[in-house]
Amino acid sequence: MNNRIFEENQRFNQWWLWLGMIALVSIFIYQRYPFEFNQEFLIPFAVLSVVIGFLFSINLSTRIDEQGIHVKMFPFHLKTVTYKWSELYSVEVVEYNPITEYGGWGLRISRNGKAFNVRGNKGIKLQTADGRSRMIGTQKFDEAKIAIEQFSNKSID
Repeated sequence: MNNRIFEENQRFNQWWLWLGMIALVSIFIYQRYPFEFNQEFLIPFAVLSVVIGFLFSINLSTRIDEQGIHVKMFPFHLKTVTYKWSELYSVEVVEYNPITEYGGWGLRISRNGKAFNVRGNKGIKLQTADGRSRMIGTQKFDEAKIAIEQFSNKSID
């Protein structure tokens, strides 16, 4: 069998999120027009710029190969986190409710474990042999399922 490596990169690129950011910047500029480049303008503008830049920089990278499942959610992870097949008790590709199960999108910690997601309601649910639970969001539901079945040598639901 020719195993195909699964790779996915995701960002916060929902239109409504960026529309909200544009609206926020527009309101900020409108309230301060004409500009006086003083502390009352520069400090809030700098804070707003940092928040927007931070959201724009978030990148969720997932890779599934013969070694295991690799995830990196920059800027929260500076190095890729690897879950080796031998360390995993179970792996399944599921639909879930990000808000009720994990409190939303992003890097989330809840009673259900950690979640790394940027959009949608589909993910790769991992249960490690030592009892930790992880949810890794995916937009490539079917491809992730195929890769997990190929590399883990297990059938998944």
